[in-house]
Amino acid sequence: MSLADELQSERETSTGPLVEVRDLEKHFFEGDNILDRILGNGPVAIRAVDGVSFDIHKGETLGLVGESGCGKSTTGETVLRLQEPTGGTVRFDGDSILDMAGDDLLSFRRNAQIVFQDPYTSLDPRVPIGETVREALDIHGVGTLEERNDRVRDLLERVGLSEDQFDRYPSEFSGGQRQRIGIARALALNPDFLVLDEPTSALDVSVQAQILNLLSDLQEEFNLTYLLISHDLSVIRHICDRVAVMYLGEIAEVADVDTLFESPKHPYTEALLESVPRAETAERDRDIETLKGDVPSPRNPPSGCRFRTRCPKVIPPAETSIDQQEYREVMHFRELVEDAEISIHKLAEDAGLSGLEDGDQNLNSRETAAFVEEVKGDVLDTDLTGPPERVVDEAIGHLAEADWESAATVLRDEFESICETDNPELSDDSQPVACHLYET
Repeated sequence: MSLADELQSERETSTGPLVEVRDLEKHFFEGDNILDRILGNGPVAIRAVDGVSFDIHKGETLGLVGESGCGKSTTGETVLRLQEPTGGTVRFDGDSILDMAGDDLLSFRRNAQIVFQDPYTSLDPRVPIGETVREALDIHGVGTLEERNDRVRDLLERVGLSEDQFDRYPSEFSGGQRQRIGIARALALNPDFLVLDEPTSALDVSVQAQILNLLSDLQEEFNLTYLLISHDLSVIRHICDRVAVMYLGEIAEVADVDTLFESPKHPYTEALLESVPRAETAERDRDIETLKGDVPSPRNPPSGCRFRTRCPKVIPPAETSIDQQEYREVMHFRELVEDAEISIHKLAEDAGLSGLEDGDQNLNSRETAAFVEEVKGDVLDTDLTGPPERVVDEAIGHLAEADWESAATVLRDEFESICETDNPELSDDSQPVACHLYET
């Protein structure tokens, strides 16, 4: 019996998903050192992963996609317990990995491996690649030294390298070759599950295709299950069976790859797909509607739906008649008022007034109207009409009295959306989506 057959024969598998993730959280904390405690400062949570749930079935590839900083890599590392979770559960082949210790955890490590994003920093430059690939076999005490070396040479051949390169150092290889070494290392113990953390992002386009084809071939040959983390939707479409779209630490949508690309539901998914470059000449002059605003900080994520600050489909209150463009501008104005980020002193000067920041100037109707028009012209990028305009005018009137709280209250009472008060949950249907537009 070969070493690979011996490793495979030790497996006992259960029915159901190979990987089950429920409400997974990983928070990092700032301001949690001794000095902060002496000064009475409480720790600030950075919610990198905040309630993520998904399943990965045996033999499939689940893609995890989203913008940089949304928590994709942290999710993959936490699923493998390379990062200790803050909350939630992860089950591998029916067993909770968060309860594992000792031999149980060591056994899990044999069955779940990772291919890191950067092929240049993931290898020790002082160690020959053969020893790097063999390290996991050495740690787990598998076979004799000769059997382990034979296993390494077979893997090097299988990933497109040569067994003659066993004693060479990482500096002698290109980026694509180094990534092949990383893949060989991940396969050394014949695992069932691989986390592929942006495996092609540091490679040239032609090399990316080679690595993706290699991963597809290896998956079929070794019956592997993948969690593929990427921000590149072309990579996701090429290799994945299903896709989970992630935004600011949460899952926004899950669907099989064809459904997601042909019929996305979540506005964020639509925006991601719209941003993909297209080769068709008919698409050459198309206008790409980019998302407005920056990704909020995971230190202080928005209330309700986390995408609402950039969403082009925020749901206005049912009793308010206003189009989406106007509503977006009003919401932006509300945020400026609530954060007191409008320079009423400068705007007053531009309107020929002064002293408003002190709240001690009584304006007549003409002066108030001038201030209202100055604020609307400077802050709002749309012309309001009807009831929405009257409410905004009333709020600006409170700003003329330096009454920020009353201005914010007026705007909130009239324009508050379900998107900012309630966090949408991922549904349980065939295409789960966390968006109030699709809630029943």
